[in-house]
Amino acid sequence: MTFLLINAILSFVLIAYSFSVDSQDTQRRDNSSIVNLILLLAATFLVNALCIICCKWASAQLIKVQSRITFTMYAWFAVYNWIFLLIIPNGKKNVPITVIQWILNILAVAIVFLAPDGFKAITYTEGSGLKVISSPVFYGALFDYLPITWFQLYVIIYWIFLPFIGFISILVRSEMMKTKLEKQRMKLNAFAVVVFWVLSYLIAWSQRIQPQLNTLVLVPYIFEILLLVKAGNLDSVWDFKTGSRSTARFIIKYLIPSVIVGGLSALIMASFGANTLIIALLTVVITGGVIATWYQIDKHMTAKNILADNNYATHFEDQLASLDYSGDTKDITSNLFNIFKSNLSTTSLQILIDGGVGDLETVYSSNDKHNKIDINNNCFDFLLNINHPIVFREFAKHNYKVMSIRHELTKLLDDNDSDAFILLNEGRHIVGIIFLGKKKSGNVYNDYDYQTFTKLYSYFFVVGYYMKNISNESVVGTVNREIRMSSQIITSIQENMDPINSKKIDAGYCMVPAHNIGGEFIDLIRLTDTRHLFLVGSMSGKGIAASMSMVILKSVIRTYLAETADFKKLVVKINEFVRDGLPKGTYFSGLFGLLDFNTDTMYYINCGCPALLTYTKAYNNVIEIQGEGRVLGFVKDIDPLVKVKKVKLAPGDIVLATTQGLIETHSLRGEIFGKERIQKSLLENSRYSAEKMAKFTYDSLVQFTSKEIDDDVTILVFKYLGGK
Repeated sequence: MTFLLINAILSFVLIAYSFSVDSQDTQRRDNSSIVNLILLLAATFLVNALCIICCKWASAQLIKVQSRITFTMYAWFAVYNWIFLLIIPNGKKNVPITVIQWILNILAVAIVFLAPDGFKAITYTEGSGLKVISSPVFYGALFDYLPITWFQLYVIIYWIFLPFIGFISILVRSEMMKTKLEKQRMKLNAFAVVVFWVLSYLIAWSQRIQPQLNTLVLVPYIFEILLLVKAGNLDSVWDFKTGSRSTARFIIKYLIPSVIVGGLSALIMASFGANTLIIALLTVVITGGVIATWYQIDKHMTAKNILADNNYATHFEDQLASLDYSGDTKDITSNLFNIFKSNLSTTSLQILIDGGVGDLETVYSSNDKHNKIDINNNCFDFLLNINHPIVFREFAKHNYKVMSIRHELTKLLDDNDSDAFILLNEGRHIVGIIFLGKKKSGNVYNDYDYQTFTKLYSYFFVVGYYMKNISNESVVGTVNREIRMSSQIITSIQENMDPINSKKIDAGYCMVPAHNIGGEFIDLIRLTDTRHLFLVGSMSGKGIAASMSMVILKSVIRTYLAETADFKKLVVKINEFVRDGLPKGTYFSGLFGLLDFNTDTMYYINCGCPALLTYTKAYNNVIEIQGEGRVLGFVKDIDPLVKVKKVKLAPGDIVLATTQGLIETHSLRGEIFGKERIQKSLLENSRYSAEKMAKFTYDSLVQFTSKEIDDDVTILVFKYLGGK
């Protein structure tokens, strides 16, 4: 009963594992093949369990049929496993291999079903386990030279010969691989076959003590598959340290719990040998308990970064955040290269920036390499479409997503002596590109690097934006860095707005930074002919840091719009980016709005907007409608805390949104401008255009203070005109 349950449990565990492998975002090209291999093994375990059931309780005739089906499944799985070893890493079968596969499958059926007394009888008892009675292949004198039975021939072909051929094939092909990583993957595949042989021998040896272990002859294949999956997902070349960690993880995650379950099961059988029900129940409880315990141990190890392959991300982020942009350009770029070199062993760094004439031009190169790249390169447009601005050589060579531009991507990397690049883009506009040379260790850029680069993308964008708008005097021609930076940012924001062309509405705004550098902004984004998104708000902080965060957020919002149709989910995703993607402590306060001209409705989500006022012509009255708001960047999941509200707009209605600077600016006498004066200005100027209303409101502030404005002021006004 125990071994019956083990086979059944392993079958379902393998099915669950196949879903896990299939969902992994890997670069392996044989992913479907390995999933099919796992599912076939799961089916074979299940058939094996049915065979045990039949042998214990079914009729002799049914035992004969079911047991032969089981051994045929054994052979078919062994053939498919051998084919898999032959076709990795490409995962593609050709005609000769397919023909050989069918021949071996038919041969298995012939040996098991058609050979004269080949599998004469198959029995299962508690004392001997699953036992096959087989007749000799040859008789008379030939038997003296080849004393072999049909069952022994079966074992030699499917358990020894096929894995051996696969093992030799892998070793030969590993020497033909071009990179260290590919060679290492193949060697790990070969090691998987060795592990299969060793475990098969151990089970055969253990049958002397517990004969029923011969019902677990498929278990070595599980460990082989685990190593094959590991080899396919391997994304870095192992040194001694990495190899030791990986081996330790394998021992802790798989070997130790297997030994514990096996040892306790043997102890239970020795103690309750006559009571199969108790043995079965205790085995299930122990197996479930060990799996649950080891899941928690693995979860704790992951959280504490124990035995992890890489853990440079935190240190890498701290160094990027500490870059001083007030110093000399050469020092900044040299420090950036040193950061990459110390954390990733990068051998070279090259930065190319939009020169304003249709080319990306080299502004920094650690190896004195100077290139020009057409900014309209097809690769860039394709990568922006799939939202994949970070490209590694392994991704370019193997991922199916870039199959159509694979040659162009690898050529781009080769031309710049690099193994990776980071495309710096603001929406559809490309600011620049950073090329990274090969790693000194011989390793490749892997999944961990990609996750780290994606998380820290905003830091790389800041470098590119700085190089384009401040340091590169041949492009920008700037002397006063902060003044020029402010001008470039404001110009960039204004140029990237989508004007509202609907005759139903008149839009106007006013943005005045207090000290040339501002973190406040307005954005207008056209969704369709009848729907427009608008945004008004401010980033935390002052100076260049706030301006950079503002530009990055503006770009990210447009990127998210390409993949998020739901208004509320868009705000939730932006909150996650502000919290995790921008420098720690950054937050955003403002308003997200959606104008729907079909229904004459404004939908909005308040995210800390200090004043949202609406003038209703029908009542000639101004009311405050913003309610409570949640600032973005503090809470991890803001979904339950924000609500979509709506306002029905009629001809003559006016909407005004503003930031804190307009409300809380003080006069010389210490009074604040306040919301009442904003409401008064809105009523007095309601007959003017939206643009003039925004300007007149700001002029009222200037007259009120009678001094220099010490905070950024942003005002957005909509006048709803109605009509068709």
